[in-house]
Amino acid sequence: MKYRIPFIFFISALFSFSWFACDKIDSPLIEKDKQDIPVNITDTVYFVDSVNVTEKQVLLEDFTGHLCVNCPEAAIMAHELAASLDHKLIIYSVHAGYYAAPDPNPGAMYAADLTSAPGVELYNDFQVFVNPNALIDRVKFGGAIQINPDNWQTAVTEELDKPNVANLSLKNAYYPNLNTLRIQVATEFTSQLSGQFKLCVFVAEDSIVAPQKNNNPAIGPSPDWVDYVHRNVLRAAINTTYGEYISDEGFIIVNEIYAKEYLFQMNPDWVTRHCNIIAFIYNQESKEIVQVAECGVKTE
Repeated sequence: MKYRIPFIFFISALFSFSWFACDKIDSPLIEKDKQDIPVNITDTVYFVDSVNVTEKQVLLEDFTGHLCVNCPEAAIMAHELAASLDHKLIIYSVHAGYYAAPDPNPGAMYAADLTSAPGVELYNDFQVFVNPNALIDRVKFGGAIQINPDNWQTAVTEELDKPNVANLSLKNAYYPNLNTLRIQVATEFTSQLSGQFKLCVFVAEDSIVAPQKNNNPAIGPSPDWVDYVHRNVLRAAINTTYGEYISDEGFIIVNEIYAKEYLFQMNPDWVTRHCNIIAFIYNQESKEIVQVAECGVKTE
């Protein structure tokens, strides 16, 4: 459905959150990769999607690569687990390192470049040099922050059993004439937590069809799965790889509303209708993620 409404009403509606009456707005608008995006968007054709998370959700960061023969089985297992948990498990895949390197030779089967700058930074900083491997809420499991697929379900279950400490609302409006997203994130901590907290907002693209190595013929063609569907590939970090403080210095007050808003111009090489926005809150010192939300991008 297209939204064509008077501009004054449009601005009023867009700057309000339907989930809360915002008590605190740290910065009214932050423009990222704006290029030629006007500060005051007057285009009244836009499409909205939103989600409001009031229960504990978990983030799984799947480090993978199209040359990793064991990665397809792990990815399929993770997404089946997410479906069984009513999608309280959010997943994005990070293509980085040797197994993700695109083949530069003309006409090569593995020429697709699914890497991203934030993905490479995460891969190097967390020293994830074995695939498949994952970070799950960036907490340690068995003493290690990198978790192999055999332990993903157990680690996810343990995280989901933790009490919810923050409600997170995510809303975006997509402007097709500008190929631009306006993203709003609102966080309310339900428990008083010590430490400084940051917000990250990422873009992932789902359903990318490109070849993938595979050593398990029970799940798909082997050794080359030519029409493999890559799920939720990390494309960009809207507010940098490690985000920004949720408040001026990162400290929080229980039941306070912390709101952020961003403009982001989508890459024309991405399939926008397959893209998802992922927002998560984490403790700067421990790196532990306390809440995550995901919503799609509606294009019609």
